[in-house]
Amino acid sequence: MQRITILLALIGVFHISFAQETKRVLFLGNSYTASNNLPNLVSQMATNTGDILIYDSNTPGGHRLMNHASNTTTLNKINADNWDFVTLQAQSQETSWSEAQMQTELYPFATQLVNAIHNNNACSQPLFYMTWGRENGDAQNCEFVPWVCTYEGMDDAIRNTYTFMAEENTSELAPVGAVWRYLRTNHPEVDLYSGDGSHPSLAGSYAAACAFYTMIYKKDPTLMTWNSSLSETTANTIKLATKLIVFDVINDWDFTSNFDFTVDNNQVTFTNTYLADTVTWNFDDGNTSSENNPVHTYNATGDFEVTLTITACGRTHTLTKTVNVSNLSINDKDLSVIKIYPNPTQDIINIEAINTENYSATLYSILGQKIKSFDRIINNRISLLEIEQGTYFLEIVSDNTKEIKKIIKQ
Repeated sequence: MQRITILLALIGVFHISFAQETKRVLFLGNSYTASNNLPNLVSQMATNTGDILIYDSNTPGGHRLMNHASNTTTLNKINADNWDFVTLQAQSQETSWSEAQMQTELYPFATQLVNAIHNNNACSQPLFYMTWGRENGDAQNCEFVPWVCTYEGMDDAIRNTYTFMAEENTSELAPVGAVWRYLRTNHPEVDLYSGDGSHPSLAGSYAAACAFYTMIYKKDPTLMTWNSSLSETTANTIKLATKLIVFDVINDWDFTSNFDFTVDNNQVTFTNTYLADTVTWNFDDGNTSSENNPVHTYNATGDFEVTLTITACGRTHTLTKTVNVSNLSINDKDLSVIKIYPNPTQDIINIEAINTENYSATLYSILGQKIKSFDRIINNRISLLEIEQGTYFLEIVSDNTKEIKKIIKQ
């Protein structure tokens, strides 16, 4: 019995060890990151769920991304380790300024920092820190950029800017501001701000830490039991908000994978724009592909939710886009394998299948709707007697080919 107990104990230790994740994260920002020691809050959350966070930070007060891009300490810290994530937090107001100003004073330096991160380690993942609008808007800049006069306007601008920077730099995004927005709207009893209406209270930093924990470890924050010194009610409210806004839609905040596509009738050419170890496409019509840049032909019209899943540096990234197919491509020339006649027809369609004995046919409307299937074709003839007059597509599938012909029922 003692040997069995020891064995079970060893199995339990092995299971815990196997589930444990260690992440190395560098936090770059300013006082918003330094407030309440955000990196340590994330570390405490990781410890609570059996994980490990090894971290460093550089958070000089008021620092902008342009300052970090030339900051010796920042650059040395980037090159000091093979970080899993490097967080990037801009100054709290600069992400809500005019587009023209950000084009020169913000975006180039975000890209410069991302390049420095990847030059040190191609597998390091930049993680932008979406901050929030000030409690009552930004009175300091209200006359210059009127949208920041209110919390909502300033918060919208900040969210748009961080989303743009994450997309442009194929990075991930910690949507702290989105969690704050949800809490402000649905749980105003949770005070997220410190007395200055700008910096986070402990509850605000706890919400930020929950968002970072979720993005770094890809785990449900409601599984944590560590509440810092917050009440259980407040902490649970914040964790549930983070689950809804971040964890439940986590792919929405991951801009690492991306693809472009062009539609030519029912033929769609896809281009994966990210270098990956493995690539999987799901075309939402029962077909998949592992090609990097596949060309796919749809047999019906409609909206298709195409999903690209890539693996790179041991991480999995998924992106879904809607592809609209409004026309089916029809080749009206004589086919070398299958021919049909007469066309137009009033009733019977004859099928001439060269070197083909087993085949079936399906009739589709001009909009791609399935009208009728012909699984048993007798004497190479099908009847359209019960079909209304109009133009249709007849798909003929044999052992070795598939043809689509346009037919007219008179």
